[in-house]
Amino acid sequence: MLTRPIPSTGEPLPVIGLGTYRSFNVSINPFKKKDLQEVLRLFYAGGGRLIDSSPMYGKSEAVIGEVRQGVPGDENAFMATKVWTSGRQKGIDEMDASMGKMGCDGRLELMQIHNMVDTDTHLETLKEWKSAGKIKYIGITHYTESAFGEMGRYIKQEPEIDFCQFPYSIDRRAAEEYFLELCADHGVATLINRPFEQDGLFADVRRAPLPEWAGDMGITSWAQYFLKYLLSFEAVTCLIPATGNPAHVEDNLKAGQGHLPDRAERARMVAYFNSI
Repeated sequence: MLTRPIPSTGEPLPVIGLGTYRSFNVSINPFKKKDLQEVLRLFYAGGGRLIDSSPMYGKSEAVIGEVRQGVPGDENAFMATKVWTSGRQKGIDEMDASMGKMGCDGRLELMQIHNMVDTDTHLETLKEWKSAGKIKYIGITHYTESAFGEMGRYIKQEPEIDFCQFPYSIDRRAAEEYFLELCADHGVATLINRPFEQDGLFADVRRAPLPEWAGDMGITSWAQYFLKYLLSFEAVTCLIPATGNPAHVEDNLKAGQGHLPDRAERARMVAYFNSI
């Protein structure tokens, strides 16, 4: 698994993470628990570390906390979640609850402000928590490209922000216009959500074959095609495709290995996708 450094510390982070939106928001029975534990086992065995969740994702935090217990490699997990409420005390209560649900023992690698809700209030709390060692990193997130301006202003004025999470895919490339460069220039790691447009990209290419030249880049599936395209930009730190399917997590992890496209190959990938 390829890694990229978190700019604020230099800590290496594997480039493929695991999102939990929808995929972990499930009712647990013995069969489902076994499937999700297999997802985590394969994820860790393939070199993955970062698992991202949110209180917005229904049962996902609690399900993660239940299924991660006893899975080999979990001791190296990089757990990330978010605060999604207004008010200082409500934020503290929600974050403490999230850490408990996820089995984080009162310490978390990354806490993010979800969709920039009450950002100023939560930033003050997170700075205190970071100083006290309760969290290691501070992040901000949004699910729309229209928030790039707001997130950019905070990145410029708040040097304590370590991570920024936002949407980016081969079909929606607004981040390439300036936002990836802005994050890199200010030493902010990037987490990419919606790399498959919540599976919408697969619908777009349902009847299309991979181009023959994709094999020259070590690409054997559309998932790898979409993920390797994003990873070809050095300013992308980690992708977090969500899945609860063991076969899919194995496929996603392969995108974090081997050759990454150069500028000419990227252009060819976009042109072929647009032609479908």
